[in-house]
Amino acid sequence: MELKILQSADEVARQAALFIADLIKENVAKKGFFTLAISGGRTPWEMIKILAQENLPWEKVYLFQVDERIAPEGNPERNLTQLFTTIQGTRLMTRLNIFPMRVIAENLEEACEEYASHIQEVTRNGKLDLIHLGLGSDGHTASLVPGDAVCEVADRDVALTTSPYQGRQRMTLTYPLINRAEKILWLLTGEEKTEMLQRLLNAGQEIPAGRVSQNQALIFADEPAAKNLIQ
Repeated sequence: MELKILQSADEVARQAALFIADLIKENVAKKGFFTLAISGGRTPWEMIKILAQENLPWEKVYLFQVDERIAPEGNPERNLTQLFTTIQGTRLMTRLNIFPMRVIAENLEEACEEYASHIQEVTRNGKLDLIHLGLGSDGHTASLVPGDAVCEVADRDVALTTSPYQGRQRMTLTYPLINRAEKILWLLTGEEKTEMLQRLLNAGQEIPAGRVSQNQALIFADEPAAKNLIQ
């Protein structure tokens, strides 16, 4: 797994945006579209702000969510709410094809199946071009949380957590779908990620993040997160 250590969280966001912009150009030129799933977080939203300034064929980009809290529409805890706030007033708001997780559905299990079907239909082969992931200080990624049965799901691409995490049940992409992605991009910032970054690099199976495929993965980390790796 390739690791790029950058000076600051802002530089992580900037370099990640440029990396994604290049992938969009490459994939649109090659096959006519690009599929991306993003997680939430301060650095990813900064990445999206920078990316929104790029002159790209946004109408050919299909954006999915990695995970979402089961919460009412417009709730500030929801990743979708933060995404819309981030892209408000940019060309992405009207040109980007966004597929929200339907977490306000009456039947959430059916909503998971529906979301998986959307991904299959848009990608045409069930493989997202890029999945962006973050890493929690407890080793979770997406909403694949330590000790939750969702981590053992092997027959579905989208599933629900079995227990609330930080007060909310979640809908999440699962390992089968994540590990099929053409590329996986990790963004890690902050000194509190230092230990978990080392475990991730060691593919530590004791944390959910360590079970994500490393073959097609790239990490952008800031110096505080990677302080133990800097000589």
